[in-house]
Amino acid sequence: MIENNKKIKVAFIVGLFPAISETFIINQIADLQDRGVDIEIFVFSRGKTDNVSQRFFDYKMGEKVNYLGMPKNFFIRIFCAIPKILRILFVQPQLLLKIFNFKKYGADAWSLKLLFFVEPFVGKNFNLVHCHFGKVANKYLTIREIVAPKQKFVTTFYGFDVSIVFTQKGENYYDRLKKECAMFFVMSNNMKERIIAHGFRAENIKVLPISVNVSEYPFTERKLSENEVVNLLIVARFVEKKGVDDLLRAIAIVKKEAKKQFKLNIVGGGQMEKELLQLTKELNIEDVVDYKGYMKIEDLIQYFLKMHLYIQPSKTSKDGDME
Repeated sequence: MIENNKKIKVAFIVGLFPAISETFIINQIADLQDRGVDIEIFVFSRGKTDNVSQRFFDYKMGEKVNYLGMPKNFFIRIFCAIPKILRILFVQPQLLLKIFNFKKYGADAWSLKLLFFVEPFVGKNFNLVHCHFGKVANKYLTIREIVAPKQKFVTTFYGFDVSIVFTQKGENYYDRLKKECAMFFVMSNNMKERIIAHGFRAENIKVLPISVNVSEYPFTERKLSENEVVNLLIVARFVEKKGVDDLLRAIAIVKKEAKKQFKLNIVGGGQMEKELLQLTKELNIEDVVDYKGYMKIEDLIQYFLKMHLYIQPSKTSKDGDME
C-alpha cells in the first residue's frame, strides 16, 4: 500500500475484454483485487461474456470497465460525443485543444476517435498503468500524451506482439514505446532475447510467465481399464501457431497404428475452424475426433479430470507468429 493507507490504483489497458482466450487477464485483475489493489479497466473493444471465467462475474468486472470504442454511425457518434465534451469542459477544458488538434492528429481528431479514447481517463489518477499487448500500448501512447504525459506505465508482451508484428508493422513499430515505457514484461527468456534483438534495453525487461493457481487443479490418478477408451485433450485457439492441424495429421497416423481405442477431444475455436473441420473429414478421423467448442475455465478444469492425456502442440506460423 502507499502512504496514508490509500489503495494502490492501477489502470489495465486491454484490447478486447472480456475474452475467453485471455482468462489470464481476468485472473490478474481478481488476484490484485484480493491483495487490496484498486483496478480500473480501459478497453478498446467490447468482448462477449459467453463462457468467460466465473471470476469475471464474481468480481463484478463489468462495472469496472470503460469502453473506448466509438459508434460507427457518424450521427450517433456526434450525439454520444456531446456529453463527453461537456464533461471535459467542466473537468479539464484545456484538454479539448489537444484532442481537437487536427494538424497533429488528423483523422483521429476530426473523426472524434481521440475524444472517445481520452474522455474516460479525464480527472483520474493512477499509481500505475499496465498495458496488455504491445499494440495496445502503442495506442495508449497518444492517450497518455494528451491526458497524463508523466504517467508511468508498463507493458506486457504475450506472443504475436513481438513476433509477427515486426513483419506486419516494420522494425521501427515500437521505437516510441521503447523510450516512454518504464518496464516490459515477457513470457520467457527466449522472448526476452528476441525483443532485445529488436532494440529493447535488457535492463527494462523482466521475465514474468503467466502462472496458474495449482490448488484449483485437483490431482487425480489416471487409470486405464482394459476396454476403456483413451481420452486425449487439447485446448487451443484455432490459429496456425497452435499446431492443431499438425496434431490432426498425427492422429490420422495413430488411428492406423493404434490397437487401443482413443478419442481426441478438442476444446476451443477460432478463425481456422472451417479449415480444421475440413481437414478432419479429409483425414477420415471424424470418428476419433470430437470438437467441444468453448468452455468456461471452471468447467474445463472439471473436464480435465476425465482425460488421460493432455496434448499441447505449438509452432511458428508461416507469417512468423509464435508464442
